[in-house]
Amino acid sequence: MKFNNFLKLSVASVILASCSSGDDDVTPEISNGLEPVEFDVPLNYTFVNEEGVSTVSFGGQTTRLNQGAEILKDLGLNNLTITEAEIDEKYTDGTGFSNEELNNGKKLRNKTAASDDYFLTNTVEAEGIRATFDGYIADQVTLFLDGRYTSIDDIPVASAGFAGVLGKRYVNENGLELDQAFNKGLIGALTLDQVINNYIGRVNNPDVVANHDADVLAKDGTENYTDMQHFWDEAYGYVYGAGTELEDPNSVHLENVVDKFLYKYIQRVNGDTDFDTYADQIFDAFKTGRAAIDAKAYDALDEQVVVLRKLLSEVVAIRAVYYLKQGQEKALDLAKVDDGSVFHDWSEGYGFIYSLRFTQNENGAPYFSKEEVDGFIETLDSGNGFWDLIDDPETVNTMAENIAAKFDFTVAQAETLK
Repeated sequence: MKFNNFLKLSVASVILASCSSGDDDVTPEISNGLEPVEFDVPLNYTFVNEEGVSTVSFGGQTTRLNQGAEILKDLGLNNLTITEAEIDEKYTDGTGFSNEELNNGKKLRNKTAASDDYFLTNTVEAEGIRATFDGYIADQVTLFLDGRYTSIDDIPVASAGFAGVLGKRYVNENGLELDQAFNKGLIGALTLDQVINNYIGRVNNPDVVANHDADVLAKDGTENYTDMQHFWDEAYGYVYGAGTELEDPNSVHLENVVDKFLYKYIQRVNGDTDFDTYADQIFDAFKTGRAAIDAKAYDALDEQVVVLRKLLSEVVAIRAVYYLKQGQEKALDLAKVDDGSVFHDWSEGYGFIYSLRFTQNENGAPYFSKEEVDGFIETLDSGNGFWDLIDDPETVNTMAENIAAKFDFTVAQAETLK
């Protein structure tokens, strides 16, 4: 493997940035107990074979992220006459997109809650999760689309128990923006699940390792990468694949990030001084892991898997707490209730809370069980939903504290951007 602009690492002495979000950072050393294995980590996510041809491929992930972005436009009342069947065609069948390049056989629904770790044999829960996203689509269409209104100006003002508009926000009877629940929920059920519960775990499959050790190329030798390399790249693609700088994503300023899913919120979290190393740590873990694969330095690879699972899970949890607390603060201002700002924050928080089901800790289990996440969602849905939360700060505080307690950050760190 050839690299340009690299730094050399040794498995026996490589120093990784800490996963901790507090002041007690540690710098663990990696050692495989054998002779040190030196390998090169490029400055960018650029990997080529001996002929100088790129071995990186994640086009399917780019397609799916862009498919998701178009569906979000549809759900955001971009077209008041669009039907449920038209949106379902995009989400389920992967066809019907205005951008013809997206009608290429890739689909979103069958990749939702579809990881090997959590759902390979857990098909009942997987289908229930997919049905939840089907429901967001159906409810948004029923309330606002399919020609129900000829103009956005015709939509009534929302109130407790009644769907409608608040400023520029379109909410159901509980104050929930269904498009935000769909978007932020898919950050967990699609992108996080595929990255940390599927692809970065597949690299340790014994057959995958054996084929990589033997330099067996994917698809019966028709590709220029092994399955192990490709699985890691597919994980990378679910994070960075919709970006404008695929090899150096952190070079893009926050305001210019076009992604609508996980990468956008890595950058949002990184904008807080409490977490301002996260974007680099995550990108470095992807680069180091891929370089370790090429060098067959599997102990180093395992360390990067741990880093990614921990930090990406924390990104979701940090944003869940952030939006809960932001909505609570804005609820003190009647103008922010009337313009929908409160409900927008809580809707984003709702989706991130749903996404907690797809986190994974160092023991290979979710930080929260299905039952715990279901309990959070039931609390948010109870009564008149967000309308009741306006006068119930204790529920918000308790939920935020319960989420933060599972991780290495505090509510105080997550609730504001500093």
